Amino acid sequence: MNIKIVKLFTILLLLLFLNGCSFSKNIIQSIAQTNSAIEINKYKNEITSSLLKYKKKLDLRNPNSFNKTLSKDIVYQIETNQNYINILQDNNKLKAYDEYLFYAFSKEHIENRNDFLIIGLYKLIYKAYSLEDNHKFTALEHNKYELSKLYKYLQVLRWKIRTQKNISGKYLFNTWQNNWQLELLQKDKSDLNIIKNLEYIKTNKETIFSPSNFSFELLLSGILLNVEYTLRKIDIEPYTMSISAVKSFVFIL
Repeated sequence: MNIKIVKLFTILLLLLFLNGCSFSKNIIQSIAQTNSAIEINKYKNEITSSLLKYKKKLDLRNPNSFNKTLSKDIVYQIETNQNYINILQDNNKLKAYDEYLFYAFSKEHIENRNDFLIIGLYKLIYKAYSLEDNHKFTALEHNKYELSKLYKYLQVLRWKIRTQKNISGKYLFNTWQNNWQLELLQKDKSDLNIIKNLEYIKTNKETIFSPSNFSFELLLSGILLNVEYTLRKIDIEPYTMSISAVKSFVFIL
């Protein structure tokens, strides 16, 4: 074999050996990042699937609080990762998720309140996961700020959905409550003996010991958990808000 070729081959082997550690490390890091991106995509799909289930349950539980004509479009928008629905409210076309969530939790009378909550939450997810771009090859391409904000907002939403009432003292969203509890809100509670005369108690459809409906809570908690997994994949430690911070949070137009 030609001596020059042997020398060249030897030098190449030496260079590969010297650079082998860093070369292998870069490959391993790249593979890890790509695998994380695949995992994040799985979390994203689970989140949108849970949101669709949540919408269906919310509309069934609050049948007079959503636009039947718009419902299929909202579902299609979520299923196809699009963002084209913008509701007109108070002569303004709403585009940002904060605007939708402001109306979703307004104490004033709001037509189709469910739609504001679902669209607002979807727009929040859409921006956090950049759903318009389905070609992210590494976890580092995801928006850390928006994903952290989504995690924060979900904690607020979970609390507000459970507790917020309108100016008439009615819950904005019926989710966890039993029917007799909702009925009791409309009665004079100075005499608690009235409970036994409530329709759902009197007809034995429910009792005061009937468990609350936790299915809504489970779906929201599942979404929150998938966002938490996502944050860990991009090296962010999820931050749990204090009760006082959650209670004092308000959505502003």
